Amino acid sequence: MGQRKNLRRRDFLHRSAGLAVTASAVGTGKIGLAASGTNAKSQSKLPDLIIDSHIHCGGTDAWVEEMLRVYRPRKVMACALTWIKDMELMRKAAQDHPDVFIPYGRVDLDDPNAVREIETFHKNGFVGIKFHSPQKDYDDPGYFQVYRLCEHLRLHMLFHTGVTNRRISDTPRVQSASKMRPMFLDTIARVCPRATLQGAHLGNPWYEEAAEALRWNPNLCFDVTGSTLLKFIKLGRLERMREILWWAADESVENPHTLKGGPGAWEHVVFGTDEVPSGLEPNIERFQQMLDANHVPDSDRAKMWGLSIAKMLGIDPKTRRLIPRAT
Repeated sequence: MGQRKNLRRRDFLHRSAGLAVTASAVGTGKIGLAASGTNAKSQSKLPDLIIDSHIHCGGTDAWVEEMLRVYRPRKVMACALTWIKDMELMRKAAQDHPDVFIPYGRVDLDDPNAVREIETFHKNGFVGIKFHSPQKDYDDPGYFQVYRLCEHLRLHMLFHTGVTNRRISDTPRVQSASKMRPMFLDTIARVCPRATLQGAHLGNPWYEEAAEALRWNPNLCFDVTGSTLLKFIKLGRLERMREILWWAADESVENPHTLKGGPGAWEHVVFGTDEVPSGLEPNIERFQQMLDANHVPDSDRAKMWGLSIAKMLGIDPKTRRLIPRAT
């Protein structure tokens, strides 16, 4: 029942955004946009490599088959976030279909078994770990053991940041978006400088805070999944993104505004969906529309669609295969 409700909710979000796309348009690599409140049209060709950096494993063979039907024809790879109970399903999916599935684990930071589960995921070929809803702030020193383990094992860390959904219930639960503010990732990126980190949803609603954390940490990226782009489209303010992501990679030494030699504002913003498989095409539409509205250079677009996350994970862009890395 809960899964059907989520599907209906996501379908509603797609319709409410006023987005229209056809499979043939995506298949040719050319996108036409029809979004509420805009007459924008884009015929920009999609890059050769697209990686969905944020999608949750559905936990069934039917979900795996749906992913193959939707993602494989469009040559999109997917970082699938997986609880330990579904590890074997995802391990086999990634082994059989490495052109589609990039296996990530998901653990509860406050679970006494978190370290053991992370080690198990790593031994089974998983390359990332997702964190959500901690009982303490993300940068509480009590969690550093987990983060340093991920750094040692070279596991990419994906953190939910910002507001989170909830169900109406009489059962009290210690959960708050305030414990998942994006600036906490600034601490973790400095404590674990060899690790790579990703924040979800650009810290919604703390967008500026997320951007400032991003500006000083070359090992950090953010996706713009969830309601972030839906909100900006509804308000007709997609171009606000360049107000938030304002700096360039070539700031002068005399007046530095970012880490010398670090990435520009756009190249560490990465594509993702955080939806059911059928959400791929509407999310491609929204992401493309954001790029066009902010006049993002083609060189940065390729990184945002897939090259940045491929570099963080150790994926060869030509072969679309993970390159084994020593720990």
